[in-house]
Amino acid sequence: MKSLVLAEKPSVGRDLGRVLKCHPRGRGFMEGDKYVVTWALGHLVTLAEPEVYDAKFKRWNLEYLPMMPDKMKLKVIKQTSQQFRTVKSLLQRKDISEVIIATDAGREGELVARWTIMLGGWKKKPMKRLWISSQTDSAIKDGFANLKPAKDYDDLFHAAVGRAEADWLVGLNVTRALTCKFDARLNAGRVQTPTLALIVNREKEIVKFDPLLLPGRIQMDMIEFLKKIEQIVYLQNLREKMQ
Repeated sequence: MKSLVLAEKPSVGRDLGRVLKCHPRGRGFMEGDKYVVTWALGHLVTLAEPEVYDAKFKRWNLEYLPMMPDKMKLKVIKQTSQQFRTVKSLLQRKDISEVIIATDAGREGELVARWTIMLGGWKKKPMKRLWISSQTDSAIKDGFANLKPAKDYDDLFHAAVGRAEADWLVGLNVTRALTCKFDARLNAGRVQTPTLALIVNREKEIVKFDPLLLPGRIQMDMIEFLKKIEQIVYLQNLREKMQ
């Protein structure tokens, strides 16, 4: 029996495969005596479009808002579907006894792996997590010697799902609402919109700023300088004397 290792991108997968003594055996994966190493291409799976839930959502209409699915659905990303099929076929091999998640050590890395594994039809329970922040040979070897149960990172996965679903609910609903209301393509997003508001408010403060010049002198290296307001007064007085 062998362990299937799922990396986040080809370059990392090849590094892992080399350390684990795996060699290219097919398109999109490497294989050795104990391990099969494959990879995603970033996200292979994402949340489904609104029209998947109801055909009427294909048309942008204020009357259909808000779109609030009872349960969010997943779909394979078309552009990377070939690699997804490769991963899925490996997940369903009878000689694969466990999956080792080796995607990036973070929230999005967890989401990349879990969604791919879920849609790939992995029915067996054993899953472990490789958690490393470096791809050096020593870091990889140490990481595989200290694999953690995947369930230890369930909260990280749920946080990533929450982020993705919030982006879908806020982004799609508000974008459609603004576009339909003002008859112009206006994008909105969970992060984009409040960030843009901060920039706009700051720009308004800058435009409204009224500088206050106070009289005074600055001395440096025994040399005394006039401040801007004093320079103006001095030049005005000098001009009056010359007239």
